Amino acid sequence: MPNTNLKKYLPALREVCFSKLLLEDGLWYLLTTCKCISLEAGQILFEENTFKESMFIVLDGLLEVSKKYKHIAFRGVGEFVGEMALLESEPRSANVRAVDNSVVLEIEKNIFDNLLGNNPKIIWSISKTLSKRNRVDIGALESGYLELKRNEEKLLRIVNSISDLVFQIDPNGLIEFVNEPIRTLGYEVEDLIGKHFAEIYDGELDDEKKRHIFSRRTGTRSLNEIEFTLKVSPGCSLYNFTKTMSYFVSVLGLWNVPKEMVEAKEGEKEYLGSLLIARSQLLDLKL
Repeated sequence: MPNTNLKKYLPALREVCFSKLLLEDGLWYLLTTCKCISLEAGQILFEENTFKESMFIVLDGLLEVSKKYKHIAFRGVGEFVGEMALLESEPRSANVRAVDNSVVLEIEKNIFDNLLGNNPKIIWSISKTLSKRNRVDIGALESGYLELKRNEEKLLRIVNSISDLVFQIDPNGLIEFVNEPIRTLGYEVEDLIGKHFAEIYDGELDDEKKRHIFSRRTGTRSLNEIEFTLKVSPGCSLYNFTKTMSYFVSVLGLWNVPKEMVEAKEGEKEYLGSLLIARSQLLDLKL
């Protein structure tokens, strides 16, 4: 579909739940990179038990979701379908057909992963949308939603089970996320959320250190094996032996556009902060 015709679908794309996490260039990237599919009224978009790792956004018209000939829901402009097959990498769990002449945008797994890798908040936005949907057939829709929640919980368990510290820092230096191994230093996760990273960093955050910790680099350009030291909480038993712990840190910049657009240094984009993965220099430490 020519670019001149695609522009008319930008308003529809702005209606999608996660569109606020993408700037105009990011939305245009989706329109020009993904495939637009035109459907006639009554035409099947996909059937239950078929397999393809992609989701669809409705740009025009109306779709019906059904399972075993039971109506589940209608999906209109700005809504999406097929997301569970993409997230689960399993066959489709429902049928979708066009009620009216419709146009959908197909987002395949590689493009979705690219967006997710640079803006993890998108998955949470999709999850919230799923939780708010009115489900006529509870058995059909709730199973998909619960599977998504299980996947989120599984990811959280993995992040909390590793010995490395994982931080998400916003552009102002505030901690948005930290995993449970931070307790090794005597801190509780909930006590650090919203606090400035400088509160647990040992030393002064001069301009050079800020450039490292709040790095904007992505992909192969991201920083690795940066050394820094964190404070041990005075209430921690470890504090009797050492007041600080040293780490090797990898830093990845988070953006609201795909990494190709970040690396090209073109177009409008927004820096969302940085992801820090800190590995202790004392790997054999036993507490």
